Amino acid sequence: MERTRLPLLEPESDLGSTEDAEAAVREFMTANRITTVRIQAPDMDGLLRGKRIPVDYFCNSVAFKGSNIANILFGWDMVDELLDNLTYTGWHTGYPDVTLLPDLSTMRVVPWEPGTAMVTCDITALDGTPVAISPREVLKRVIRRAESSGFAPMAAYEFEFYVFEGSPKELADRNWRDPQPITHGSRTYSLYRGTGTEFLIGEIRQTLHDCGIDIEASNSEHGPGQFEVNIHYADALAAADQASILKSAVKEIAAQHGYTASFMAKVNQAWAGSSGHVHQSLSTLDGEPAFANAADSDRLSPVGEQYVAGLLDLASAMTALYCPTVNSYKRIGGGSWAGSSSTWGRDNRTVALRAITSTGPPARVENRIPGADANPYLVIAANLASGLYGIEQALTPPAAVTGNAYEDPEAKNNLLPGSLKAATDALRGSAAARDLLGEDFVDHFALTRDWEIRQFGRAVTDWETARYLEMI
Repeated sequence: MERTRLPLLEPESDLGSTEDAEAAVREFMTANRITTVRIQAPDMDGLLRGKRIPVDYFCNSVAFKGSNIANILFGWDMVDELLDNLTYTGWHTGYPDVTLLPDLSTMRVVPWEPGTAMVTCDITALDGTPVAISPREVLKRVIRRAESSGFAPMAAYEFEFYVFEGSPKELADRNWRDPQPITHGSRTYSLYRGTGTEFLIGEIRQTLHDCGIDIEASNSEHGPGQFEVNIHYADALAAADQASILKSAVKEIAAQHGYTASFMAKVNQAWAGSSGHVHQSLSTLDGEPAFANAADSDRLSPVGEQYVAGLLDLASAMTALYCPTVNSYKRIGGGSWAGSSSTWGRDNRTVALRAITSTGPPARVENRIPGADANPYLVIAANLASGLYGIEQALTPPAAVTGNAYEDPEAKNNLLPGSLKAATDALRGSAAARDLLGEDFVDHFALTRDWEIRQFGRAVTDWETARYLEMI
C-alpha cells in the first residue's frame, strides 16, 4: 500500500496559497475514498479525544478553521468524572469552547476504519491563542526551546502492553475481574509463541505501517499475553503523535477481534509491568548527531553527557509525568526492569537512563522510567526539557553505574518518588519544571493528580476486602 499521509502538506512544504492547500486536501480525500475525518487531540492523560466529521464539511470548513469543542477536555478525568479542584475550567467557568485546529501534516488514512482519515489537532482559544496546558502545546514549546539552542530533537517509543481474551464490554460486565491473557506463561522473544498471536500483532504492525508509522519490531514479552512494539525514530513531535496513535490503534484493533488491550503499568502483582521506554537524541540544525563521540566510542559526547546529567537532576521532579497514575508505582519497585532511581549506565538495563554510545547517529539515551500508561507528549516534553536544562546549566553526570543498580548503594540513596503523591509534590515544588514546562501547565497537571489520589483514597480495593472482611 502507498503511504497515506498527506505529502503535500508536510510542515516544511510551501504550497504558496490557501487554494493550493485546499486542493491538496481534496485530492487526498478523493484518492483515498475518504468519507469521514477523525479530528483528535490528546487530553491530560494522553487519551485521544475529538470528533468524526463528514468529509465535505471537513474540506469546506474544519480543515483550515478548526472545530470548536468544550474545554471540558481538561476538566474531567479519564473516565469523564468532573474534577472539582481546577482553576482552568469547571462549573465556575461554564466549560466554554476551545478550538481543535488540524495540523494537516499529520493527516493519514485509518486503515482499520475504512473510508476514514485522521488528523491530529492543536488546541487553541477561540482567538487562536494556543492553550498553554495542552500536552501537544507543552511539547511544542520545549521543541522551540531546543531549536533556539541549535538542536533538533529526535525520539522513539518502545511500548509494552497486555492483550486479554474478551471484548472491553465483556470484561466490564465482569467488573474487570480475573481477565485471562491471550497467552499463558512467560515466553519472552518466543517465535513459536508469537505465531499463535500473529493474526493480531501482525495486523497491528502492518496496519500502523499502512498509516505511516514504521514499526521496527514486535515480540512477545515477559508477562503472559504481554507484547512489545518498537516505533522507528522520528522528530520529537511526530514521535509523540505516532506513539499516541499507536496506543489507540492497538486498543481499537484488538477490540475488533474481540480482545482487550491494556497499557496499564501493572495489571497483576505477579506479572511484569508494562513500560513506555523513550529513546532520544539531539542533532544540530544542519543534521550532525550531537550525542555521537568520534573520539571515544564508549562515551557520549560532552553534550550528550550534559543531557544525561539534566535528565538525572530533574528525574524526581518529572516522575509524575513519567508515572502518572497510582498504579504506576507498582511497576517501578526495584528489580522489575524499570528505572527506579536517578541513575545511568552504558548499555545497562537496571538503571533509569541507558546510554547507547556510538561514533555516529545511533548514539542516544533510553529513559526506562516511563510506564506505558503515561502521556507520550508529556513524557517526551519532560525528557527533552530536562536534557536541555543539563546542557544550559553545563551539568556533569555522576559516575555511571556498572552492574546491578537495584543493589548499588548510591542508587539506593537516589530513589525516585515512591508514590503519585510524592511525585506530584516534587513536580509542584520544582522551579526548573515550572520554567521548562510552564507555570500554568504544572499547576493544572498537579491538580489533576491530586484528584486521582483522592479518588483512589476513597476506593475499597480487593486487597482490603480479602484482608479485613473476615478477620475484623
